[in-house]
Amino acid sequence: MVSTRKKKIVGVYLAAGSSRRMGTAKQSLELTEGVRLGGVALLQALHSELHSVVVVVRVGDSLDWLPEKARMHMLIGRCCIEKCEDAQSGMAHSLRTGIQAAEELGADGILVLLADQPFVDGQMLFRLMNAFNKEAGYDYIASGDKGMPKPPVILGRGMWPAAAALEGDAGARSLFHLPAYRGQIVEEENPLKFMDVDTLDGYEQAKKIFTHQYM
Repeated sequence: MVSTRKKKIVGVYLAAGSSRRMGTAKQSLELTEGVRLGGVALLQALHSELHSVVVVVRVGDSLDWLPEKARMHMLIGRCCIEKCEDAQSGMAHSLRTGIQAAEELGADGILVLLADQPFVDGQMLFRLMNAFNKEAGYDYIASGDKGMPKPPVILGRGMWPAAAALEGDAGARSLFHLPAYRGQIVEEENPLKFMDVDTLDGYEQAKKIFTHQYM
């Protein structure tokens, strides 16, 4: 059955990680002069057809990594900051904060993005949203890396209670194999897009790739 109404999809941008392995707040690290790691995928989300974007951060985050364009979107109400009080307990708690905010916005689905994935692009997000809009019965749409579901992912409202009940560092991917949920994996041909910056070596590699691709 084809849905006749375009669904209201809200971005949930998870930027509240502890950066334990990096030893410093990685969102603020520069990929090149003036371009902070935490802001790159956020701009892709804000330039997409998402209704709005909820940015989930830790309490005390200076937000020095937020791009100026994101601040402009905040002024018009298309981007908002939500503080996760228990971010130190793991990613599931940040996801819960984002789900609560999306619920208040009356979203039909959330597109979950990670702040440390700088090579996610607008085409990737468009394909996910297109698939979610076309099929009324899907609970989730996930990006696929050789068949393995990975973020960014879209979670429909039917999955929110289970996703909000997760604990620690458990991600929504742990729910995809359950028979209660029906979804689709949208295969992504370029594995680079899934790169997440979790270590100093990864950061150095990302800087080289970013400079080569975008500068």
